[in-house]
Amino acid sequence: MAFARPALALLLAVSVPGTASAQPALVDSVPHIVVVGHAHTEVAPDYAVLSLAVVTERPKAAAAAAANAEAAQAVIDAIKAQGIDPKDVQTSEVSLTPVYDNVSDAVGNGTTQKLRGYRARNGLTIRVRAIDKAGALAASLIDKGANEFQGISFGYSHEDEVYAKLYDAAIRDALRSAKAYLPAAGVSLGRVLEIAPNDEGGPRARVFATAAPAFAREAAVPIAPGTLSYDSQVRVTWELVGH
Repeated sequence: MAFARPALALLLAVSVPGTASAQPALVDSVPHIVVVGHAHTEVAPDYAVLSLAVVTERPKAAAAAAANAEAAQAVIDAIKAQGIDPKDVQTSEVSLTPVYDNVSDAVGNGTTQKLRGYRARNGLTIRVRAIDKAGALAASLIDKGANEFQGISFGYSHEDEVYAKLYDAAIRDALRSAKAYLPAAGVSLGRVLEIAPNDEGGPRARVFATAAPAFAREAAVPIAPGTLSYDSQVRVTWELVGH
């Protein structure tokens, strides 16, 4: 576990009659210190999420929908054949939209829209728990008809454990920072008055996105999973006690 360099938000306060405060009345009524503790860690992801789609265009709506359904089913069958757990496969989009061309008039005074046909799209997200196989799986699905590869993201299955350790580390960081600043003030820490998260939320993951046409037939999609970066901040308020 790596820690960010301590940052201190210091507040010595005594309540002033008639002054509004967003903190609870108990905090307002006593001298106190507010410290923001920080913690940071990085972990290697243990699964990848592929985002892809099957897109089909035909002159008639029914034909586009039927052809796309057939192509999408071929991709789903290919996923099943790879032993992917059904709960790790999710349809993310099903759509059918008209497609228009801009057509210039004969005298060049403007353009009009002419219906070209209909575009059907079936989007899928696949969680791949063996990251080293994700590139080959992406390539095989592209070969089976997934003609739009929207990208890949990564995740970690035990985020709860990561955050539990980060919260503990952030509080310890706040305590360490508070103690470092108090001797010169001639006070010490008393009761903990408030503990509140100061997080913006979520890991910062490295995401890679590449269009399907960039890959040769049967070529594995190159994947570099990198790391997931997690941060936590906690705001701790202590009562100050004079010596």
